[in-house]
Amino acid sequence: MNKKKKVLHTMTWLAKGGGVDNNVFLTVNGLKDEFEFHLVTGSEIHHNPFTSVDGLKHFVCNDLVRPIRPWKDLQAFFYFVRLIRREKYDIVHTHETKASLLSRLAAKVAGCRYIIYGLHGVTFNDPMSKMKRLFYILLERATTGVSSCIVGVSNDVIEHYHRNRIGRKIPYKVIYSGIDTGRFTEALNNYALHRAALRKELSISDDEIVLINTGRFSNAKAQRYTIDCFARIKNKHPRVKLLLVGEGELMIECKAQVQKLSLEKDVIFYGFSAEPARLLTVADIHVLTSLREGLPRVAVEASLMKVPTVAFSVEGIREVVDDNINGYVVPTGDVTLLAEKISGLIQQPELRLIFGEKAFDKVHTQWDSKTMIRELRELYNHPLTKLPQ
Repeated sequence: MNKKKKVLHTMTWLAKGGGVDNNVFLTVNGLKDEFEFHLVTGSEIHHNPFTSVDGLKHFVCNDLVRPIRPWKDLQAFFYFVRLIRREKYDIVHTHETKASLLSRLAAKVAGCRYIIYGLHGVTFNDPMSKMKRLFYILLERATTGVSSCIVGVSNDVIEHYHRNRIGRKIPYKVIYSGIDTGRFTEALNNYALHRAALRKELSISDDEIVLINTGRFSNAKAQRYTIDCFARIKNKHPRVKLLLVGEGELMIECKAQVQKLSLEKDVIFYGFSAEPARLLTVADIHVLTSLREGLPRVAVEASLMKVPTVAFSVEGIREVVDDNINGYVVPTGDVTLLAEKISGLIQQPELRLIFGEKAFDKVHTQWDSKTMIRELRELYNHPLTKLPQ
């Protein structure tokens, strides 16, 4: 009997509803019978789905934190070096900015032969000063080269890196972040039942249009633009509600913005939901105003529920939304045009239905977690040795 390959996944923290968390969870759970998986995270754990995965060893590195802390970062680096040397991993698969940087360097020092850089977004596209952006770019240029290959969640993130002269000579593969589509199929099959129950629960009338925005309240997700847009729409369409789903450090600021705009009765702060499919049955239009993504999973999830998306032109969005075919993509920050496109969909229910059907057709097979698991199995068993043609 062949010995299982040992694979280490590294993540900085575990967030509620995090896209990276879901990606790694589905990978580990789907391949646990074929590979021996270990996981390292920092101690910031808000939600831990990995406790249900049989056979997974989860290590917590207390020095692995999100902010830049030179002493802790150095300690975390040596933690990774010691662990990788001791466990003799065949593959180290890194995720998220801090954990990825430290663990891929540590894997190289520790002599791991196959280091996969999981690229989930373009960190240096976050709102930041030019000097800080340059620092991040130079850091990525200096360290990405230790990777054996890069796995990007979209073609867009790979192109951003190559455009900034990062990792051009490193083999890469695009593997879309998988989704458990069965949950969405079930929700669609019980659409009317879920929709009626949720609208009653949230005190939303049958004739009201619901806009939904899902994500952690943060600078990157930028819900403030969605709220600003909603205020403009509300003046023209009084029978509209906004449902904001998620938690995060900027929720208080967003609630203050809603109060300042006198929208308390029309904006619902739902909090975290572990049932995105069911919750999407209440919605008519999905709004995405993120300033940074890798591949916006929330747009895929909305599409799986036949809810059209209107979004800023963030990384990866055009791989989900075809402008004016199954949704709309507007220039980032253009709240006026965003409101105009949403208003058009509010006024045209038949177009909403057409866009929703086309959105579903585009995503329902390509983003199935089974596809992601199959492609990662192939990658783990047959490492990339050359650049894509």
